Amino acid sequence: MTDDNRDAEPGEEDIDLDGLEDDRTVQIKSPVSGIDSATGAGTSLEFTARSLFARRTHRWVKSELPAYLLIQCSWYMAFGLQMVLFPYLITNRLGLDGTELGLANMALSGPSVIFLLLGGVIAERSRSKPLLMILHFAAALPAAGLAFVLATGNLAYGFMIIYGIAMGTVGAFMMPARDSVLNEVVDRRSRVGSGVTLQQGVAFATIAQFAAQIAGLIIGGYADKLTRMPDFLGGFSVGPIPSWELLTFQAIIVAMGTGFAIFLARGRSVRTGRSGLGAAFGDINEGFQVVLANPKLWAMTALMFGVGIFVIGSFLVVLPIINRDIYGLASDGIRDMFVTFWLGAFVSSVALSVFRHIKRQGRLLLTAQLLGSLAILIMLAKPPHWVFLSIVFAWGLAAGVSIAMSRSIVQDAAPKDQLARVLSIYQLGFMAGAPFGAALMGWLVDFFPDQPQRVAVVPALGMTILIIWMVIRTPIWNMKNVSPGRA
Repeated sequence: MTDDNRDAEPGEEDIDLDGLEDDRTVQIKSPVSGIDSATGAGTSLEFTARSLFARRTHRWVKSELPAYLLIQCSWYMAFGLQMVLFPYLITNRLGLDGTELGLANMALSGPSVIFLLLGGVIAERSRSKPLLMILHFAAALPAAGLAFVLATGNLAYGFMIIYGIAMGTVGAFMMPARDSVLNEVVDRRSRVGSGVTLQQGVAFATIAQFAAQIAGLIIGGYADKLTRMPDFLGGFSVGPIPSWELLTFQAIIVAMGTGFAIFLARGRSVRTGRSGLGAAFGDINEGFQVVLANPKLWAMTALMFGVGIFVIGSFLVVLPIINRDIYGLASDGIRDMFVTFWLGAFVSSVALSVFRHIKRQGRLLLTAQLLGSLAILIMLAKPPHWVFLSIVFAWGLAAGVSIAMSRSIVQDAAPKDQLARVLSIYQLGFMAGAPFGAALMGWLVDFFPDQPQRVAVVPALGMTILIIWMVIRTPIWNMKNVSPGRA
């Protein structure tokens, strides 16, 4: 008896083998079809999750630039307050002269010469987000301490020196940390489809800087003095605001940068492969080699050194003394002078932000520097106060152009894995010249006690010689900025 004809066992039924093959096919296909459906559903779920994550990441990256600009505003509004209060407390409240003001400004800018290069190394090795949070909190402490000294009536020149050293030290670490973050923010933003270029990012940061400084300068001008608004603004009065209250506000506003930094990505950190105590010096030496090997970078560093000596020295020392001795003004005069300067810088920065790419950045930079330097010669004529402010405004216009263009040139020319170190060396040129310029200008102002405006010849002549050298001996004048897509 064959298997086909065998008797069925109890419980078995006759089975059609041809039908069995069909049934088997159906039974086999059904589980596979379920797996296909499950796989498709899983793929759809993964795609949805990825889309949601991408949109969330896109929104997070988009929020970084506004957060960065708020960080910029936090620091520079406090800086604007400091620009008024620091010379005001020394020249008006303590009644000291140019030499003491120059030495105090040396204390304020001197730590950058010592710590700025180390700050660049730390900025590269550290995550930018926690570093900025720590530095903003640390910057609030000196202002809070000086506010307490003022509130208790114990102001002395020694406390101003301590404040200057403390703030200068924090600033030395802050500058490379904050400035190098912008390159990362713009880069991440471009990867999610944003059309903001590095030049525009620098312009936006410069606008935020100047706007915040102007706000801080205006507020600082109400220190210990009643100010009446013009009739067309309502004729109401503001102030006087005690200096210790303004310093407390300075501490609060700079501490707010800690909160704004939360919205930044953690940031990149660079590993150079070095370790031990000599690692930092090795990184610094490597940064110097990069700068010296690049004609654009070392030329910009040399230019900033000259700006520190001739421009910043005059700005921090000569102008406050002229404000007091020639025009007989106090904190309100310092406010008007500095607000006018930074308003000019703000206007030129807004104008530059319209352009995605400027082809001849170097020529624009050097031309602005030359015109600004020559404009201050009008001060020799001891002009009326409104003419003096007009000169300061023109100087500010030139400064806005030179700051934005020099930052763009350096950030574009620097290797991205050594950006913080290069920026710290570039800033060192600026900060190393500032204390020497402040001391030199303070001595020259005291040398001409009755006519401090004569000192304007020194920065004008010094910057003119430096700019002629830049045109003849460096590639800055002839350099071209190649826009993306045309490289």
